[in-house]
Amino acid sequence: MTEWVAFSVDLEPNKDDTLDGVAEAMDWFDDVVPRGTVYATHRIATELPEVVADLAADHEIGVHVHPREFGHEHDQLAELDADRQRELIRRTRSTLAEVASVDKREVTAFRAGRHSASETTFEVLQELGFEVDASINVRYTNYLPESLTARQNPFTLDSGLFELPTTYARPPLLSLVGLRLFPNRELTATANALRSDRRGCSGLRALSWLRAESNGFSMYMHPYDATTHHADLENAGSEFRNRVERLLDPVAPAAFVTASELC
Repeated sequence: MTEWVAFSVDLEPNKDDTLDGVAEAMDWFDDVVPRGTVYATHRIATELPEVVADLAADHEIGVHVHPREFGHEHDQLAELDADRQRELIRRTRSTLAEVASVDKREVTAFRAGRHSASETTFEVLQELGFEVDASINVRYTNYLPESLTARQNPFTLDSGLFELPTTYARPPLLSLVGLRLFPNRELTATANALRSDRRGCSGLRALSWLRAESNGFSMYMHPYDATTHHADLENAGSEFRNRVERLLDPVAPAAFVTASELC
């Protein structure tokens, strides 16, 4: 039985760097999710400040960093040294706090773009006064040890930083959800998993199983999942919205929490 749902969005531009449909998708998110965490990038804060301001009324605003927005040729925050990571995180946080009309010290949640966080990232976050990181995803193992990336439930790092991993589980192999994943075993609570249908098992069926099997459910999406801007995305737009609404329909409004409320 799901006791809490931490539904979040990585509020960033489309894959082609446009902003088409982003504001409208976030209006829908605001209508469907009673309370969640919005991890927004620096570009979103500067070019769509009204979207961030509107969302701040009901949701937690967190920091989401994509180094390419700052002129880097790659998006791997973990590959940057501590000083540069600190600069990008600090700049994004300050801009978000300004447009959301909150003290920057109240912006305490973070997720690295592409889940590219390292232990150096965690040290920087701790120094800057962040309380929560949500970068860990079992499918992203390049920069962190397995002892961290394999964790399924929220936990506290030795430094005191609270970690909220993306929920995942390994379904029984001889089940519809298990056969959908073979030869991989992990089902993760992502928009991609919800959108994709495999071997007669829909993404909605798979994530409904995962939600029911989990005491807590930490899931994320992007604005472009809820639009038809990228025509090559399976079951995006209205179908994705329908699946989210059906996935969340059994959840009581009181069960929705922000990342920091779990800390």
